[in-house]
Order: sequence, then structure tokens, then C-alpha cells
Amino acid sequence: MATIVTTVEIAFDGTTFVDISDRTTKVRIKYGRRRILDEFSTGTASITIENRDNFLTPGHSDSTYGNTQLINREVRVSTAVTGGTDSHSTYLWRGFIADVDYTAGQQTSTVVIRTVDGFDKLAKASIFNQSFSEAYTGVRIAEILDLASVNYPNSTNPEDRSIDLGAIKATTTSSAVTATALDYCKQLARTENGRFLVNHAGTPSATNKGGILSFFEIKNATEAGITISDAVTLPSGSVEAKKLQLEWGSEQLFNSYEFTASDSSIQTGTSSSSITKYGQRVIKRTLLSDATAADEAGTYFIYLHNEPALRASSVMVDIDSATTADAEQMLHVHVMSALSLSYLPPGSSTTLTGEYVVEGVDLDITVRDMATNASKIRGIYNTASADAGFWILGDTVLGSFPTILAPSWLVTGGFRLDDPDRGVLPVTL
Repeated sequence: MATIVTTVEIAFDGTTFVDISDRTTKVRIKYGRRRILDEFSTGTASITIENRDNFLTPGHSDSTYGNTQLINREVRVSTAVTGGTDSHSTYLWRGFIADVDYTAGQQTSTVVIRTVDGFDKLAKASIFNQSFSEAYTGVRIAEILDLASVNYPNSTNPEDRSIDLGAIKATTTSSAVTATALDYCKQLARTENGRFLVNHAGTPSATNKGGILSFFEIKNATEAGITISDAVTLPSGSVEAKKLQLEWGSEQLFNSYEFTASDSSIQTGTSSSSITKYGQRVIKRTLLSDATAADEAGTYFIYLHNEPALRASSVMVDIDSATTADAEQMLHVHVMSALSLSYLPPGSSTTLTGEYVVEGVDLDITVRDMATNASKIRGIYNTASADAGFWILGDTVLGSFPTILAPSWLVTGGFRLDDPDRGVLPVTL
């Protein structure tokens, strides 16, 4: 069993972080999305603290910090596994106070600090009367983030961003754009069929403080993952699942598309064999690409979703019950991490296995020992099946038919804007 120490910090004065771990009783962190067809939304974290010494009574003149500015102050939550090999704390959350709820009883006082991540700021930032030239989706997103009216996280601090170049071009705007920054960036993500979110975990480093604004291009390669199984006896490098949630049905079944391109032309297509079996199920989207790319995006979409499939939609893990090494690895899991999941149904001799990509993270942190800040941490990870993808010449796995042929917008080799290693052209197109 791993000993995990959780640290909760708040910058009450806007710059200096104050450690409030010794009075924190519970933290709940949620970000990402439940399934692959949902939109990514603002991440949230609630922090419950004991307040019997009037430490944080909102608006109270005698309170230690309650009479200071609270709204919009930065909050960080990090963990360290005792005896582990990480040289830096793993940051699980970085956000800003949105609300403070105070519950008072006889001789009791509890405060719940409710925080949101940077998506909340993007939702309030505006693009006004702005024109854009043709550019890859990632370039367009970077242009939006650099606008004076947006400037998020900070145009001079690219460490707070991880923006892929993108594989699809957004066309020149036919008229000036006026929109909410978040809504427009989400449309760019749909155009790319990529992912745009604030990612909170990741491999620790001196600069990784969580809360990285991330844009992943289509079919971005995922990190090497960990095996999670329902089996009780597991080899090294595997973690026991507390619960696996499996789904099968029509929630993600689509066999017809109507995708509107940037020139307002509507591109359509169907999977006739799927329609014959299940009836027509249409997906409609408005994209910022040209007609050719919109048509290819539609073809690819129904290729992925024209048959129902048995899939593991989420997995629950008691992270502190794992070994020290495995607990460290689980705390690094974030959206786009890869997991291998396996499950042996009762009464069956055949184990179901699959490769999955994390789409959402839900961490429930409670106190095991307030004196040492040792924690119980339960993680729930929403997953989607990893995309086996296209036929690729010379590839030992993807070089064998039958697979769908690669469309013209093949991945651009992971070029990332402002990245010191992957931000210099040329890259493999």
C-alpha cells in the first residue's frame, strides 16, 4: 500500500502560496469529458476544510484570510508518494476560486472552496471583429490565445500551453469573427477531430505545476500506459481495478453525416450496411475547414462509429492501495494517457482486453491521517477505445489490409507550437 501525501495551496495575496493541507479534509477534482462525443467542459475542484478557528470565514473581519480577496485566487493541489522516485511533486490541479460556501453549526464550521480551471476564463474572453488567414487549426488556436482580449494563459509563458500544429487547415475567414474564445476554439477542435482542454496531471518536472492548456491534433499518439485488470493477483506494472464499467449500445452509433464546410456547402455520406441493420443515425457538425477536409472528416467519423461495440467506458482504482511505483504512475494519468484494460466476466474463460485512451479524470481525495496529510485517493477514469487508425505503408500492424486508407490530412508528426524540441520545422508531413 502506497503512502500518498497531498498538499493544498492557495495564493491568498495573489503571489505567495499558503499551505492549508493540515486543515483540508476532502478534495474532489473533475476534468475532461465522460465520453468521446461529449464536449470538454470547465474542470472543477472542491476543497473542504475545517474552519473552527475562523481561519477562512468569508467576509468576516476577524478571519485570518476570510476578509481578503478570495474570488479568482489561484489554488494548487499536488501529491508525493513516500519512497517514490519522482524528484518533483505531481500536480493534480491548478485552478482559481469561483465560490466559497460556509456551513456553520454549534461549535463546528466547515468551508468548501469551489474552484474552476482556465476554461472558465476562456469562456469569459471574447474575440471581437477579428479576421484570420488560412492556417492549421493549432496555429489558429495560438492566434486566438495571443489576442489582447484573450491572452491566455499568458502569451509570454508558453510553458502553460501545449498546442499541436494540427493536421487540418482552417480556411481564411470570409467575414470577421465575433465569438466567445472558448466556443470558437471548441469549433476548431471539432474541425480537427482533436481535443482541446486544460490538462492537470502529467509527468512531474520543475515547471509542471498542472493546468496546462492543451490542444491535441487528430490521432495524436498517446503516452505509454499502465495495465488495469479485475484480477486480484497481478504482475508488476499492473493495477487492480476496483470497478470496470462496460457499455454496449447505440450511444455512439452513427452511420450518416452532414458536415457543413466553411463555404457553407454541406458534405454528406452514409454507411449503407450499418443503416440497413440499425436504421439511419445522423451526425451533424459545422466545421471551419474546406469542403474536401469536411467530407473526409465525415467519412472518418462514421468509419469509427457505424457499429456498436462493447467497451470499457470507465475504470475505478484505489490509487493508495497500489504499490509505490504503480501509485506514482497512476497519479500521472491524465486525458490522452493510454490504458490497457482487461476483464474476465464471471462464468467465462475468455478475458476481454482492450487499449483505451483516457477522456476524463475524477479524483476523490480524503484524509487518512491529518497529522501527516496522508491520503486515500480513488481515481475514476472515463475512457474511449484507442483508434487503431489508418493503413500506413511499411507499418507492421497498420500496413495490413483491410483498414481504411489514410485521408489527405495525415498527422503532421507531433509538431507543437512554442515547444523547444518539437516546435521547429521541418517535421514529417
